[in-house]
Amino acid sequence: MAPSNLWNERGELQRPATQFRDFISNDANARFPPEKGRYHLYVSYACPWAHRTLIVRKLKGLEDLITVTVVHYHMSLTDSWRFYTDEDETDDEDCCPDPLHTDTERLKELYLKAQPDYDGRFSVPVLWDRKLETIVSNESSEIIRMMYSAFDQLLPPKFQQVDLYPQVLRQEIDQTNEWTYDYINNGV
Repeated sequence: MAPSNLWNERGELQRPATQFRDFISNDANARFPPEKGRYHLYVSYACPWAHRTLIVRKLKGLEDLITVTVVHYHMSLTDSWRFYTDEDETDDEDCCPDPLHTDTERLKELYLKAQPDYDGRFSVPVLWDRKLETIVSNESSEIIRMMYSAFDQLLPPKFQQVDLYPQVLRQEIDQTNEWTYDYINNGV
């Protein structure tokens, strides 16, 4: 059963804010600079937040820069998402045991590897840094914002020109994202 503090007095699900909120940046002193093959995305096909990271990854042509693993669709509220095993049947090559941490059975273990005293939810998507062995972000709206432009200098021109966050629409996009999170996604 999920912790009782997730629901408000009217019985509505109230997700706590995500706790890993770092950014991939082109700044000279960035902890997380854009690099090919450095970042790995963990998602579930059962998660609406994870879907948008997969969509943006595809639209921006980031498949060769950011690898992905799909966790099993069955999630335990206490033990988190599990990784596929060799015994699970799937035709999707992204649905597999964790290729980066072969002894890892659940996503929860990666959260605790990144922060041993972590006590929040074990959600997807997770953007993982292979080099520092830590979570960059577990907030889908921020992961897609990084994908919008942080890797542009590593992409062919046709993908550099894909602008999914045009300056003239940013305020409207931000307002829509906030409304969608609070009134639709928060209840999923």
